[in-house]
Amino acid sequence: MKDIRTQPNLGVLLRDHRRRTGLTQRHLADLTTVSVRAIRNLEQGKVLSPRLETVQLLADGLRLGSAQRETLLDTARRRPGTGGPPCDAGYGPTPWPVLGPLTGRESEVAALADLLRQPSVRLVSVVGIGGVGKSHLAAEAMCRAAADGTRVLWQAPGEEIPAGELADGARRQRTVLVLDDVELAGGTDRLVELRRAHPWLRILLTACGPCGVSGEQILSLAPLPVPAPGTETDPELLAEVPSVRLLCTHIRAGNPLFRLDDSNAGVVAELCRRLDGLPRPLEFAGRWTLVRSLPELLAEAERSPFGLIAPPMTADSSGDFVVRLRSALGQLSPAGVSFLAAVARDHRSWSVAEAATAVGTSGADAAAIVFTLVTYGLVRSEIHAGDGPRFSVLNHVRHLYTEVRRDPWRRHAKAAVHRTGPEDRVPKVAVGGG
Repeated sequence: MKDIRTQPNLGVLLRDHRRRTGLTQRHLADLTTVSVRAIRNLEQGKVLSPRLETVQLLADGLRLGSAQRETLLDTARRRPGTGGPPCDAGYGPTPWPVLGPLTGRESEVAALADLLRQPSVRLVSVVGIGGVGKSHLAAEAMCRAAADGTRVLWQAPGEEIPAGELADGARRQRTVLVLDDVELAGGTDRLVELRRAHPWLRILLTACGPCGVSGEQILSLAPLPVPAPGTETDPELLAEVPSVRLLCTHIRAGNPLFRLDDSNAGVVAELCRRLDGLPRPLEFAGRWTLVRSLPELLAEAERSPFGLIAPPMTADSSGDFVVRLRSALGQLSPAGVSFLAAVARDHRSWSVAEAATAVGTSGADAAAIVFTLVTYGLVRSEIHAGDGPRFSVLNHVRHLYTEVRRDPWRRHAKAAVHRTGPEDRVPKVAVGGG
């Protein structure tokens, strides 16, 4: 048996292979889908639980021989702090979906793992707009939890909660029950019963919004950051933006020779902005480059961000994105819907105070609505240096409201189930008015 103390350091080993090959970190990044920052962090030992897929990509780029490759991978598998063999090291099937490397979500994975480790936290909800990657985040977190010895039960949409398995194992082993893409149309009584019947059980939900059960901890999953204006003038800087990294990863899956450079940086940056940094639409766009050019895809996204549908042979197309978005809007109070309709008319960012003035409500009421909109992922928070937080409505949401003004959908709104809250005090703003 190998002792962790005798294992070579992953960062040193990776750096030695890179230097021996004569590659800079930038050159290695160009040969793989791994960013310069990720390579730098690995070499400096800042990544405690490296993704095995990432190390495999680096081994491919370094053209390591079989023995060197296995040593590098084995070092990654047994890195101190991983708590045992990782779930992707070939230790048997897993109950959660295997969705590939997770890009740009390291802080969110760490936050979720930290919540699930806290003894007092028994219910965590990962919430956000459809296509933002909630299931992928949950799967990655469960992968790491399983490596620490946690027992994971995964319930996909439409499946029954595995009561027998809970009875068999929950009292003997730390257990997390994942209810993926859940819709609590029948109420939350079942969740309350599960927590009462299994005191050691932790429940992880992925849904478009919070369930409202007492003790619920909410992790709101925002879209990936998109390029700031002007970033496209520096392809190396642009390549560090998470949404760009993800899009380029999917492009290279169909075209391994693709390189981000001055000739395509502007189109890639704008495509990421138009698609709001949402992982699922970015995946579709990247896959479509097999038969369509980037300018053609950007033109499609400019007409409608909903136009880039799932390519043929896509596993789990996640349903109709418009339907999912309407479902999220249906969770808002009528005042929240009206407030969103008002701020959705402008693509520019705004502060809570500016929105309150424009809509004609108090700062406190506007803050309550904005809090809800950010939680549901309908509005993006933007932090500006030397200034307070500003916000902008997602392009998908603004486009939907543009269509609404052309063809009002009040008949759909009447059928929606609206939540109530402090934001109900805000004056109504007519959708499509002046």
